[in-house]
Amino acid sequence: MKFFFTFVILLFITLDAQEKMTQTTKSTLTPVDSEYKYIQPIAIEDAPPAEIVAPEPLDGDNDGVLDIDDQCPNSKAGEKVDKAGCLILNDTDNDGVPDKDDKCPNTKEGTAVDEHGCELDSDADGIVDSKDQCPGTTKEFAVDGYGCPQTATLHVTFPPSRYNVDEKLISQLEDFALFLRENPGYDVIIYGYTDSSGSAKANLKLSQRRADAVKEALTRYSISSIRLTAIGKGDADPVADNKTKEGRAQNRRIEVELLQ
Repeated sequence: MKFFFTFVILLFITLDAQEKMTQTTKSTLTPVDSEYKYIQPIAIEDAPPAEIVAPEPLDGDNDGVLDIDDQCPNSKAGEKVDKAGCLILNDTDNDGVPDKDDKCPNTKEGTAVDEHGCELDSDADGIVDSKDQCPGTTKEFAVDGYGCPQTATLHVTFPPSRYNVDEKLISQLEDFALFLRENPGYDVIIYGYTDSSGSAKANLKLSQRRADAVKEALTRYSISSIRLTAIGKGDADPVADNKTKEGRAQNRRIEVELLQ
């Protein structure tokens, strides 16, 4: 009997403890005291879109042109640049050549210039095109202040003691003959020369025959003989040393003078 009462008491204590634990658990889970009790769930499709912040555009060299458009991305601080981000070069006379490279800095605006900023000299005779009254002069000629030819040494060669007219001589005179045909206002004095070999009398005669040979060759290009005068000068006025083979070859020459 005593054992029965002891069992009953233990059962009562156990049931009472379980009831208290249940009440404690319910109290902990109740939303009454929760800090989230006023938050309402929002459906994903109703959520506001996130704001996308674009990155700041870059200008690495601080020249005012964004890197994406900058064709010269390493400009130095303080340099003036164009819309492509490249250095603006001063060109005071507006000829297209920057001042730092311009050897003719005061060229008249509108004048055609070369890479040095200087006016063109198309025939390379030393007279710029705007002042050249004879624009087609070949390089063999010395010209006056108007770019017009005065004298020239023709590329004509003669073997020692020879003066004959042959195909080689005619070919050597082709460019000069073309010039005379394009410039009919010129008359020509043809001067023949020799080296110092032989006597002065013989050299004078030989030089005259050489001048006559050039005159005849030019007439074969339909140049009127009336425009041509041949004069032999012998071994006068050497242009090279007659003591050397090369020098003597240079002295056996033909020079021409143009007259208007």
